[in-house]
Amino acid sequence: MPDPNARSGGPVTCLPDLPGPDGIVLSEHDLSGIPAPFSSSVFVLPPGTSTDVDLHDVVETWFVGSGEGRLEHEGKAHLVVTGDSFHFASREPHRVHNTGSTPLTVFSVWWSA
Repeated sequence: MPDPNARSGGPVTCLPDLPGPDGIVLSEHDLSGIPAPFSSSVFVLPPGTSTDVDLHDVVETWFVGSGEGRLEHEGKAHLVVTGDSFHFASREPHRVHNTGSTPLTVFSVWWSA
């Protein structure tokens, strides 16, 4: 039976931005009231910046919305460009560097394994 309190379709807003080091900004989506089995966010890295190494218990998939960079994952470097996606199993360290001249925008979805 559908949840009578669940929202119907429509726009999803973001929680307040979480500014990080070097101008990196994380915008987590507000999925409260939506019976989604996942969480999601968008993060934007200015040119020349890098995320910290990320290591967590959840499973995660990234979708590159714009820009280009270098992903470090499992001891290897991977070129990332607009349209790419990457999947990370639980407890796999990963980080990304913006190697381009424009912002690198990544959409992230994560869930418990």
